[in-house]
Amino acid sequence: MSGALRDRQFLTLAPEPAAVRKARRFVAAQCKGHDVGSEATDVAVLLTSELVTNAVTHGRSDARLAVTVTPRAVLVEVGDDNSRHPRLQNLDRDALDGRGLRILDGLATRWGVREESLGKVVWFEVAT
Repeated sequence: MSGALRDRQFLTLAPEPAAVRKARRFVAAQCKGHDVGSEATDVAVLLTSELVTNAVTHGRSDARLAVTVTPRAVLVEVGDDNSRHPRLQNLDRDALDGRGLRILDGLATRWGVREESLGKVVWFEVAT
C-alpha cells in the first residue's frame, strides 16, 4: 500500500445480518475521521458491504474487519475462518447473487486474497 500508514482500526463482527450494517458504519466513520472524499468513501463502504456479506454468508465464523487509511488510499481487509478463496463467477444476469466480486473487481483500485493460519483475508484498496 502506498503512503505511510496513518491509522489501522479493527472490528470483529458476529456472523449475523446486522454485521453488514455495522461494517458499513465503521468504514464510513474511519473515512470521515481521515477526511477521505465522499466518492472514495462511498466505494469503500459499498465494497465492504459486499465482502462482509460474503464473510457472514460463507465464512462460518466471526468476520474480522480492518481499515487502514493513508494519504493515498483506504485499505479494507475482511477475514474469516473459511479457507476457501472467493472466485469471480461468470455473469448471469438472472442470478440473485454472485455479483459481489465483479463489483469489487470493477471499483477497487486493487484487491486480492491472502491465506491466514486460520482462514483467509479478502482485501481491497480504494484510491483517495
